[in-house]
Amino acid sequence: MKGSSRSSLKSCKRILVKIGSRVLNTGNGLNNRVIDRLCDDLSLLRDKGKEFALVSSGAIAEGNAVMKVPRSSMTLSKKQALAAIGQGSLIRTYTDAFKRYGYKAGQILITREDLDDRRRYLNIRNTFTALFEFGAIPIINENDTVSVDEIQFTDNDMLSAMIIPLVEAQALIILTDTPGVYLDDPRKNPDAEMISELKDIKSKDISDFGGDAGDMGRGGMRSKLQAAYHASLLGVPTVITSAYIPQVISEVLKGAEIGTFVHPRKKGRLTQKDHWISFVTRPKGRVIVDNGAASMLINKGKSLLPCGVVRVEGNFQAGDPVEIKEHKGEVIAVGLSNFTSDEIGKVKGANTKDVCAILSHECDEEVVHRNNMILRKEFGQ
Repeated sequence: MKGSSRSSLKSCKRILVKIGSRVLNTGNGLNNRVIDRLCDDLSLLRDKGKEFALVSSGAIAEGNAVMKVPRSSMTLSKKQALAAIGQGSLIRTYTDAFKRYGYKAGQILITREDLDDRRRYLNIRNTFTALFEFGAIPIINENDTVSVDEIQFTDNDMLSAMIIPLVEAQALIILTDTPGVYLDDPRKNPDAEMISELKDIKSKDISDFGGDAGDMGRGGMRSKLQAAYHASLLGVPTVITSAYIPQVISEVLKGAEIGTFVHPRKKGRLTQKDHWISFVTRPKGRVIVDNGAASMLINKGKSLLPCGVVRVEGNFQAGDPVEIKEHKGEVIAVGLSNFTSDEIGKVKGANTKDVCAILSHECDEEVVHRNNMILRKEFGQ
């Protein structure tokens, strides 16, 4: 968006809101008071023409409030079962809360694999588009019941960041149990200073802030800042603030000085496709290149040609995302391969004019075209 201050939030029409387990969990079930107040606020803003998608945690915590599984015996399969038990109550609570205002809630459960596959990724975007056309409010959660890796390695903060392009959100609001981002953990240091705004946030800066997640959460402040960083790369501002502030969404969208405002990047923003290549889809293999090819990619903005390839790692198909790594160096880019891993193994080091003859069929000249490649330096890592 063009503006880069809190006042720019006033003009946002479609907003992505994320609320976490620590806010929603009372220890004895869902915090219905928080959900009702949030849905009241969203519904009144919806009456004024605003549109919302809501990423809500809480299924595992709600399931555990019913089953009361000790933390010491919380295995992966038990977490998945608790998610299955709790998800029905979670979506029913939101459905009932919005129904009072005449609005419909639509449930979307997403796995990392759904976002990893380009076709499924675009299908989800089409579903969001249809839900907004219906006037419904999407309620999104990870499909923890079937997602093995997600329960162990990711969280709904990052899910929020990954779906910003799918929702086509103009702002991200992350609701948590603290007023904002602090220079130190306020639970341990009562005198910790809260940060009102963060400009030009970089991935390497995030480890300096925040704390760990709670018993039923998986994120913590660090993951919220990581999500805000992703949003900034897309040109989307983020506000991290307390869910306990009355009419908190309305206050944020008025431009009130609450929470921590994370500015969107002014220059070098990622397109939706580049964001998907860089952060959403996971590389299926790796192409190692010589120093000359690395220099052409980094300094000249060129495509990767077969002559610069030293070797290939992994097993992937044409169209799959791959990492591009310097020989005896670091990963310098990610991109979509025009060849299978077997084909690259056959043409590595070859002149461009010989590639089609080697493979015995018509093919592209580039291993990875520059239009389907994003350099690490382009997103600040």
